[in-house]
Amino acid sequence: MRNLFFILVIVWFVLGVSVANDRGYFDSNADRTCTFVGSGLLTVVAGPINYLGVHPKAAC
Repeated sequence: MRNLFFILVIVWFVLGVSVANDRGYFDSNADRTCTFVGSGLLTVVAGPINYLGVHPKAAC
């Protein structure tokens, strides 16, 4: 049971990183502000929920 949970968590974060990459949060030319980095981290944590239309934004 613990292995299944671990695999689900890994898949969750991989999907979150995929969405963050699609939205340009890993672009090396982007301006790194608190809001930009915070929104990128929230996108990764939200994971596959992003595919349902969630677009988390951080406000610093």
